[in-house]
Amino acid sequence: MILCIPKNIVDLFLGKLKSGEINPDKLNEMTSKERNEYFKSFMGENNATKVNALFESKLLLKNQQQGIINWAKQVSGIKPKVKRDLLSRIEKMTNILQPKEMDSFLSDLAAQKLGFGVRMEEAGKIADLAKTTSEKKTLITEDMPDKSQARLDYGTSFVLFKDYVGGLKAEAKALTTKEFMLSPGAWIDRIGSTTKSILSSLDNSFFGRQGLVTLITNTDIWSKNFNKSWVDIGKELSGVNAILPIKADVYSRKNALNGKYEAMGLDIGISGEEAFPSSLPGKIPLLGKLYKASESAYNGAALRIRVDLADRLIERAESFGINVKDKEAGLGTLINSMTGRGNVHMTAGQARATNVTIFSVKYVKSQFDVLTAHVFNKKMDFRVKKIAAENLVKVIGTLGGILAVSNLLDDESVEFDPRSSNFGKILVGHRHEYAINISAGLGSMVTLAARMTPHWHNGKWGWWTKTSNGRVVQINTGKYGESNPIDVVINFITGKASPISRVALDLMKGKTYHGKKPTVEGELVSATTPIPVQNIYQMAQQPGNADVLLKVLLTALDLLGVGINVKNKRR
Repeated sequence: MILCIPKNIVDLFLGKLKSGEINPDKLNEMTSKERNEYFKSFMGENNATKVNALFESKLLLKNQQQGIINWAKQVSGIKPKVKRDLLSRIEKMTNILQPKEMDSFLSDLAAQKLGFGVRMEEAGKIADLAKTTSEKKTLITEDMPDKSQARLDYGTSFVLFKDYVGGLKAEAKALTTKEFMLSPGAWIDRIGSTTKSILSSLDNSFFGRQGLVTLITNTDIWSKNFNKSWVDIGKELSGVNAILPIKADVYSRKNALNGKYEAMGLDIGISGEEAFPSSLPGKIPLLGKLYKASESAYNGAALRIRVDLADRLIERAESFGINVKDKEAGLGTLINSMTGRGNVHMTAGQARATNVTIFSVKYVKSQFDVLTAHVFNKKMDFRVKKIAAENLVKVIGTLGGILAVSNLLDDESVEFDPRSSNFGKILVGHRHEYAINISAGLGSMVTLAARMTPHWHNGKWGWWTKTSNGRVVQINTGKYGESNPIDVVINFITGKASPISRVALDLMKGKTYHGKKPTVEGELVSATTPIPVQNIYQMAQQPGNADVLLKVLLTALDLLGVGINVKNKRR
């Protein structure tokens, strides 16, 4: 490891080493805590921990004398850093993590290797889990098919190991109650992530939204995993962990163990999808199980479909001669976008801020990628772009065909003008008061592009939109109070606002998204009531007992993620 220590401290260290004040034998006899305190006396806390961790790593060498010589050199800035994955690092830490006595526990070295501090009993458990995982991995042979028992046994051990270490990391980073109370940013983050998770729950929505592209392009993969999702829901409702076996399968597949998933940048190592950033609602009495069931169904569907698509497309890409382990070739990026997870470069802080303000920014990016077939990704292999283009043709053909059939049955049920907010939807009901969004939001992206592109209409160039009553109007006249293209973009973005952002916008504008005056009760309900429940309530308020069957059908579609707009006005 390379230590970045200020030069004045390095000079002080070398002086003490030369004078004999720093005595290796004496340091060797000290406990980890005593050594840390000694280094801290002249190096400062942060530098002391790093130097002590390096010293302790040399204590594990058979030739301790040479090890301590190397330590002294490294404190002065010699020797390159070696990167290892977490499991490999743990495998090499058996002596560190399984001390016989408290005084022999090299705590600073363990913390340096793991990235966070651990207690002796925690370190021992990490070592045991790592050892078990490694042993089970050696039992897997190349000819063993995916989902074979040996692979699943390894996968289960690996997930338990990974989750335990991840839990310790989260615990180490967690704020104390006092710190949380004094941190407004933490409050906003907690409220924002919790309300977003609540609104996303109580349905099986992945298949009608993020899974739409897979439904159209790889129907067999979609249908197989759609059936499995109901089994996952049943498991969670009965108190059985449904995610563990899913992850065990994912991490034990051939393309996981040969490193292809990781190298291509496939998003399977994430803690969860962006629609469920918090697991806190799972602790709510009674309703917690329903939340957990929908969370597991959603996250499980994303994982399964992502790796099933990867296995299929890896084989196809390699037949083209594509090196799928080359991340810039873009196969992982393509698959992530096909499953609702677009590539958005953000720091951890930016990701948290975005998570609070925007409902699903990665999903919006994935929609853009699907509609543009990744044409703006200059690094992506042209053969991968060809697959993306084929997907786009299938999506346009399928959705266009459905809309055409609906138009034949009812010529007022479909709007083909992309400038209208009803584009990509099917209007149903006696007064066409319900809109079924069959495009999973892709239509809104097309509408945004159509409204933002200047074009010829009524004998002049300009930006045009189509109102709910069917009038085409210009939006860049410059007249006071009239909208303009910037308003179009702002309206699109605010339409993607998270629950907490929506409340803030309502209060600032003095009216809700539906044009009503905001109230404390109303805002609280809208921010904490799952979207399916809100839609069911709105449909129940619609007049007409004859529409009961239609309402039941629309409710079912809504629970599957097919967007249903209630009280939608005629074109």
